[in-house]
Amino acid sequence: MHELSIAQSIAETVEIKAAECNAVRVKRVRLRIGEANGIVTDSLAFCFEMVASLTPILAGAYLSIDRVPHRAHCRCCSREFDVSNFVARCPTCEEWSTEVISGNELEILDMEIEAK
Repeated sequence: MHELSIAQSIAETVEIKAAECNAVRVKRVRLRIGEANGIVTDSLAFCFEMVASLTPILAGAYLSIDRVPHRAHCRCCSREFDVSNFVARCPTCEEWSTEVISGNELEILDMEIEAK
């Protein structure tokens, strides 16, 4: 389950940033996760809750996740389309010359804190 290691990395990063901001508590962490990452968001939220509970500043923090669709752009006909089952073949001209334009994201967008 790679969601546990991702949750640990997120918690470590947020804890460092919260300390820099003189936070006494982190209330919420907002992420952007692309569909192509293969991350099970419910599992990630569960793992984050578990990891966060071990650190006083993160205990009770809520994980908010913005999902980004897996999309591609066709270099031949310029159409943008949803990628289905990781097959990035253009549904219009059926060419394979495509470029993934979204869906690979894994970012911490922001966090809500209580400051000292």
